[in-house]
Amino acid sequence: MKEKHYAYKVISKSSGLVCTQAEFTEDKMLDLLIDIQKNRSEGIYWILKQRDDQAQEPLCIIDCYHNRIYYHYSGEVEEIATTIKKLSK
Repeated sequence: MKEKHYAYKVISKSSGLVCTQAEFTEDKMLDLLIDIQKNRSEGIYWILKQRDDQAQEPLCIIDCYHNRIYYHYSGEVEEIATTIKKLSK
């Protein structure tokens, strides 16, 4: 079974924090990153992954303001453009 990813987008509005949620398959991560970069999205995305019936696990945080991805387990930080290049190969 494919790994499912869950994106929680958090943005700050004058009325407070707004959080939206989307579910997508692992192979659509590249599409999400391209969309974020193309549309100059605001806020942050908290990405979780889930395989089969296992619990969701944190994968990364995408910081739209600084165009960076912060990976949960490795602690690495990468530019969104660099990740797009890697996933496009």
